[in-house]
Amino acid sequence: MRRSILVGVALLATTGCVTESVYVGSDKPVVENRIDNDEAARTRISLALKYLASGDSTQAKYNLERAAKFAPKLPEVHYTTAYYYQQVGENELAKESYLRAIDIAPDDPNTLNNYGVFLCGLGEYDEASEYILRAIEIPSYLRVSQSYENLALCAIENNEFDEAEEYLEASVKHSPSRGSSLVNLSAIYYAKSDLHRAQTFMNRYEKSGRISSRSLMLSYLIENRMGHIEKANTLALTLQQTYSNSIEAQQIKLKKTSDSEFERLREKYRKNELSKLKKELNPDGKSVVAKPKVKVVKRKAQPEQVEVTPSKAEIESQVKVEVAKPTTQVAKNEVVVAQAKAQQQAPVTQRIPLKLVETPYHVMKGGENLFSVSVKYNVKLAKLLEWNGLTENDPVFAGTKIYLNNPNIYHLVKDGDTLFSISVKYNLRMKSLAEWNEIQESATLSPGKKILLVNPKTYAL
Repeated sequence: MRRSILVGVALLATTGCVTESVYVGSDKPVVENRIDNDEAARTRISLALKYLASGDSTQAKYNLERAAKFAPKLPEVHYTTAYYYQQVGENELAKESYLRAIDIAPDDPNTLNNYGVFLCGLGEYDEASEYILRAIEIPSYLRVSQSYENLALCAIENNEFDEAEEYLEASVKHSPSRGSSLVNLSAIYYAKSDLHRAQTFMNRYEKSGRISSRSLMLSYLIENRMGHIEKANTLALTLQQTYSNSIEAQQIKLKKTSDSEFERLREKYRKNELSKLKKELNPDGKSVVAKPKVKVVKRKAQPEQVEVTPSKAEIESQVKVEVAKPTTQVAKNEVVVAQAKAQQQAPVTQRIPLKLVETPYHVMKGGENLFSVSVKYNVKLAKLLEWNGLTENDPVFAGTKIYLNNPNIYHLVKDGDTLFSISVKYNLRMKSLAEWNEIQESATLSPGKKILLVNPKTYAL
């Protein structure tokens, strides 16, 4: 009985090993299912990334090794492995994996982009830009906007703010509704104190129907600096109510907005501009105090007055005092001697032509803004705005003349004006006004005459 059972099992096992070449009742051949190695590798990659995200690096590495066995020539396997090494802090191994992927597929845009981002994280800005731009140039590449944004973020880390602005503008052109690029571009303009443009891009972001704690914080900062206090308060309230647990909400609640990423970016830009200015003023790196460069119209030098001093012999030949001569002749000779001595002792003074006292100014160039000008000349931004009749949100275009000091330096005399009344009007000392204008305090002023209200010797800047 037992033997018959064993025979039956053996027969069943033998039957199971038979492979049918056609379907039962049909002449249609059976198609065998073969494993797609590339797809199997991608499945393993997907699993590896999930494990890595959950913090299970052991399982992540295991699945990546399995993926490499399935498809050792698949670029995704190697640049994902490189990403894994990045996350666990093995940068050299990550670099080897990226280069292996590039060796397999030199024109794979995803590999080039990812390697560029990796190099940026290492501070190798120039090489990083080269690889990301190579990815962008490949016609089949679809994530162009994202790569431009990657370039911009890398440029910011390297203090290349103008390049960051260009890359973000390119990102927005390729994908006008890309939210992160709109916010980051607005942040760049905010850092540069170009509040009008910063506001424009935040408005575009909000019109797309999006909202985040990050965007609300930036909008709050922009409106607050533009003096729109009521709108800024509304944004702050919305942020605290909608994202009460966010870092941004806590920063507003504790009045520590200076710790926000946007204020830190603004400070980073300011320090970078100061550093550039110091290098311009002191290219040799010597510790000297450099004066700000100010464009001032120089006064024309008056012809030098040559004083001819008579020699002792000449004076003696003209003046010979003899006891026998009459007293009238002696008196006459004493006058001549006194005049000669006066000529010798009188200092030669050059009169400053008042009409040539002009206000120093700066002509705006492309890429400049009032904040960068204020840093360059060490002048407070508030003063620049006041002297030029501007507000922080007014656009200033290339070619605009920006006064670097108060341009109101003259008073136009009207009927009845006196030096005393002018000194009272401008809260100045009458003696100073007389000195600056080289006139007597009791001088009669003619209507239409210009009275200088500043010291021409110290006015420049």
